[in-house]
Amino acid sequence: MKKLSLLILLVSISISASAQRQKLLAQSQYDYKKFHFGMALDFGYYNLVNVYSENFLTHPDILAIETDSDLGLGVSFILPDLRINNRLNFRHLLTVKTIQRNIKYTFNPDYDGPSEVTKNVESWFVESAFHLKYRADRINNSRIFVFFGPSLGIDMASEKDVVDENIFKLNKTNLAFEIGAGCDFYFEFFKFAPQIKYAYGVTNLIVQDGTIFTSPLEGFYTRGLQFSITFE
Repeated sequence: MKKLSLLILLVSISISASAQRQKLLAQSQYDYKKFHFGMALDFGYYNLVNVYSENFLTHPDILAIETDSDLGLGVSFILPDLRINNRLNFRHLLTVKTIQRNIKYTFNPDYDGPSEVTKNVESWFVESAFHLKYRADRINNSRIFVFFGPSLGIDMASEKDVVDENIFKLNKTNLAFEIGAGCDFYFEFFKFAPQIKYAYGVTNLIVQDGTIFTSPLEGFYTRGLQFSITFE
């Protein structure tokens, strides 16, 4: 009986110590700072949604236009994350990322040319995003959050003004609205936050240059699903 009592006592002490360790907060004053900075690694799939013109169904040469989503890579800098209150933060993110989009055209068998053509459009975006971030209660060393806001992007590789019928051109600027969620994990010397977001572009990127590749289209709009790993 004494051995059993001793064992129960040791187990109780072990559980109590474990519970105390779980309640130790890393960087307990972090969320009370007025502002802080950070960076993120971004990975995402980005696509173009095409809007057909009224005469697409009667177009004599083109049967279909398809766009394939492609992997994009980027780096973001938080400049800065500003604390409004215990629940709300305002973030400005400056992002540099590369995206390649593939646009596939299928032609009518009677067309005097190839049956399929794929246009590859590579973009280098510099984006400036403004997010309002809402945070739930902190539980030990984690805290979930949601965010939303606009993002303005400039395609530094845009060939909008190049006079060449063989180049598929997209407009240089793009406005998108973003919404996402993630979770903050607090460590001794930094905060780690994986997050996911969806971007809905509202700017028409099509450049009507009078070629067969743009005449069946009324617009191109961006869509993107991105996963980021943030360090602050």
